Amino acid sequence: MDIYEELRSHLDKTPTGAPEAPEILEILSILFTPEEAKVAAAMPFLPMTAGRIAERAGVPTEEAKERLESLADKGLAYAREKEGEWGYALLPVMPGIFEFPFMKGVKDETLERLAGLWDDYLKRVARVSPEAIPIARVIPIQDEIESEPQVLTYEKVYQLIDEAEILGLAHCACRTAFANCDAPLEACMLFDDTCRYLVDRGFARYISKEEMKRKLKEFDEIGLVHNVNNSQDKLQFICNCCPCCCGFLRSIIELKIPNFLATSGFLASVDEELCNGCAVCEDRCPLDAIEVIDEVAQVDTDRCIGCGICVSGCDTDALELVRREDMPETPETMREFGIKALQNKGKLEEFIEINR
Repeated sequence: MDIYEELRSHLDKTPTGAPEAPEILEILSILFTPEEAKVAAAMPFLPMTAGRIAERAGVPTEEAKERLESLADKGLAYAREKEGEWGYALLPVMPGIFEFPFMKGVKDETLERLAGLWDDYLKRVARVSPEAIPIARVIPIQDEIESEPQVLTYEKVYQLIDEAEILGLAHCACRTAFANCDAPLEACMLFDDTCRYLVDRGFARYISKEEMKRKLKEFDEIGLVHNVNNSQDKLQFICNCCPCCCGFLRSIIELKIPNFLATSGFLASVDEELCNGCAVCEDRCPLDAIEVIDEVAQVDTDRCIGCGICVSGCDTDALELVRREDMPETPETMREFGIKALQNKGKLEEFIEINR
């Protein structure tokens, strides 16, 4: 088997997968040298020592260590030190191998080539697995839902930020790669272990909780949608997304796959007496879910993702977020998300075996 097809097949055993396509083999051949691909195809997706990975790959430990460090520096393998020993894990296609190489914000000829390949491949992947469990969910800015009764802990983005230990900021991979708008590039928010790794390798910078909350409000004001990992336990990332570059939103808008991104637990609602028909909400809605008819905003609840961008832009307080009747199911932890995703694909046992 070709080493890059072997690596693709290995990556396909993760919750987000790596479906077959010509683009992914070309992407992997650009990102990984043949020697790196050999080591990567033997790597687990949970941290393991260089010595054990070397045994699995059939290469000397020093050679494996050199390849693993190179992969970590390129944003293709996670690395962390624990009790004086380094552990390495191969990153999945998403989030990881696609996003991290773009996060330094430097786009050269190689990354330009990769951007085109990723654009084609991610569209293909979305079509192949439209019923997959969404890896991300929409979360509105907390100011817009605090007055709602029984707001759940995992819906309070400021509280989730406060509970994180380490916070960071990196360039948005989608906007860096596809460059379809002039929205802020430094807009990918990171947390805890992943944040520490990316800062250590030069892909991100640390920020305070206060700065992150302030930036979140700024991004909300300019109309960026906030998406987080699809679990209740803790934040791994906050993407501040535009509909012209973001893979999640483009899958809904361009490819007509509504389940690619989990909605929030809310819907936009209009007070017709307060609405003056200014159409600001219509212009701000990333999903074209609002239309002004007879000088009153009307919400298409089938299209609304509950992001709250319309609410934060309304000067007359005519819009608010209200609880959905059909609350989306949110896995309690990312571990539960991974298990469900792998069970759906019939690859749970393979994933467990790889990480032994």
